[in-house]
Amino acid sequence: MKILLADDDEISRILLQFQLEEWGHSVVPAENGLQAWELLQTTECQIVITDWMMPEMSGIELLRKIRSSDFGGYVYVILLTSKSDKKALVTGLAEGADDFLTKPVDPHEMQARLQPSMRIFDLERRLAERNRDLESRNQQLSETNARTKRDLNAAAQIQQSLLPGRVQDIPGVQFAWHYSPCNELAGDMLNVLPLDDDHIGIYMLDVSGHGVQASLMAVSACQSLACHKDSSSVLWSRRDGSSTYTLNSPALAVELLNSRFVAQASSEQYFTLVYGILNSSSGEFRYTVAGHPAPIHISAGGSPHYVPGDGLPVGIVETPYEEHSIQLEPGERLFFYSDGLTESMNTAEELFGGNRLLRALESDFATSVDASLKKIVDVVSNWVGDAPIHDDLSLLALEFCPISHLEHANLGDGRACSLMSLARL
Repeated sequence: MKILLADDDEISRILLQFQLEEWGHSVVPAENGLQAWELLQTTECQIVITDWMMPEMSGIELLRKIRSSDFGGYVYVILLTSKSDKKALVTGLAEGADDFLTKPVDPHEMQARLQPSMRIFDLERRLAERNRDLESRNQQLSETNARTKRDLNAAAQIQQSLLPGRVQDIPGVQFAWHYSPCNELAGDMLNVLPLDDDHIGIYMLDVSGHGVQASLMAVSACQSLACHKDSSSVLWSRRDGSSTYTLNSPALAVELLNSRFVAQASSEQYFTLVYGILNSSSGEFRYTVAGHPAPIHISAGGSPHYVPGDGLPVGIVETPYEEHSIQLEPGERLFFYSDGLTESMNTAEELFGGNRLLRALESDFATSVDASLKKIVDVVSNWVGDAPIHDDLSLLALEFCPISHLEHANLGDGRACSLMSLARL
């Protein structure tokens, strides 16, 4: 240990220095308190042994300066004194002394008094090593978290690239959609797929759970629901002995998709799905529901109601699926949503629910499909308020507005149609 020894008595100082160096310590001698203080500014000493009574600066004054300064580590101070009364000892302890030695100093007593300081500095050294280790681990953790954050953001961008593109360019139908994941990666997905000149595929799915595993299943399902004609897509089937493909019905497509995920199931995850095909010329919409909230049909009179549809989610067990069909008249709409909408809770933990959704849709039938969707998002957001969000929110709305009807209504200028009022003409 490096020890600063301050004593104005030269003989006492030399004897103490000799004894301390015999024990293996490095000693920095000082003739008084002021010199000791100046030495402390340039020399790192872990222990200070100082006489109480010294010229220019007493041991108590030196002690006060030490305790009011920051040396980057603890300085252990032992006062040398001929004072034996309790008041003097209390004063020294109150000022921050760690221990006392009474003059003349007994070598055995001094060695014993130094032992606590050794333990303190050993503890301080070990704590410093642990702190350095913790800092290193925290730095590694921060770097890992930053890297994970970058990876998640990149994965989220890839996932969102699977969302609908310029769906507003599809003739005869106006679309609007909203997608807001509760985390970087979502278990919800939706898409609008131009299948051929007359048919448009529409789906929305919601994977159980959240996070990376849910998003991976969602992306995998999207790949199987791709509109390209090959064996990787469940939307098409190759004709026997031919290189041509035929469009599968919604029920068959969902059954094929379910078989894939049941066969490769390696966890308890599954997903709900609604998939349908809209004939953009006739307005016929054929669809299959697999555990997902059924779409809402908004008639020309502005009355919203749920369409029939039920079935097991995809990926649980082999099962047949039912197909349903509805006929859309010009100006009528379909509204698709994930349960993150109806199960949104406010600060009182009340669910938004299906009835509020129907009322919100009923009161907004005269606006454009895009404005109507935005209003629903605002209504749900206002309902949630400051409550935490626990689920992804996905919405998709379409309005059937065939070109022939637009021309008949003298609206053939290509602008967005809102035909609820026209349909009642």
